[in-house]
Amino acid sequence: MFNKFPIKFHYDGRYYQGEVKPLQTGLQNRMPTTFQVFFNNMYYGLVKRRGTDWETDSPKCAIMVNIIGNHIYDWYE
Repeated sequence: MFNKFPIKFHYDGRYYQGEVKPLQTGLQNRMPTTFQVFFNNMYYGLVKRRGTDWETDSPKCAIMVNIIGNHIYDWYE
């Protein structure tokens, strides 16, 4: 459940490929709530699930937070 997993998508003409690492900070409906996001081996920030919404602490992830969140959600489905 807390193993990192791959993520990749196109956004705004760019290709993003990396990994998501779940943190052991809590569970909501048997799914972790906080994730570290890495693209091209660089740390992009934290993405957090709050109910059905996604939020981030990073300006790098802010415009893509819902896309990243949807990929995370799909991984656990």
